[in-house]
Amino acid sequence: MQNQDGLLADAEVEGITSIQASNVDDWENFRDDAIMQQQSSIWAEEAEKIPFVGDKAREPLSSLAAEYQSGSPILLEKIKLLTEEFAAIRRTRGDGNCFFRSFMFSYLERILESQDQEEVHRITGNVENCRRTLQSLGYADFTFEDFFAVNLFLPTY
Repeated sequence: MQNQDGLLADAEVEGITSIQASNVDDWENFRDDAIMQQQSSIWAEEAEKIPFVGDKAREPLSSLAAEYQSGSPILLEKIKLLTEEFAAIRRTRGDGNCFFRSFMFSYLERILESQDQEEVHRITGNVENCRRTLQSLGYADFTFEDFFAVNLFLPTY
């Protein structure tokens, strides 16, 4: 209830303060580890649906044309041009890092296919330097270990 000056009575102020405090208490339940656990749970659900990088042998390029059949004629023409050089597509999980993951995957795949030993040594050295730099800056290994796990699959010729 307000007094003549338009101010709330002391009992009402205490009630509002306790409500605000309980909201703050609720926010305290959202700790970094809880948020990270929730994010991991969401990522695990997505991982069951779409892999980080799909298998190009499983999806022909014609499936892309079928997916965009009602799309722009220009887009369909570009897909048709792609079929002249490529037979299949490799989908990636659209999680904000899909471009970088696709680029690096394709780059590493080309290195492996070409069996260019000099390039393999160059890129593995750069990857290892990057790992050491991240560690020296104090990053926890779990924040980047998935990316660096690819390095294990690069054979030396």
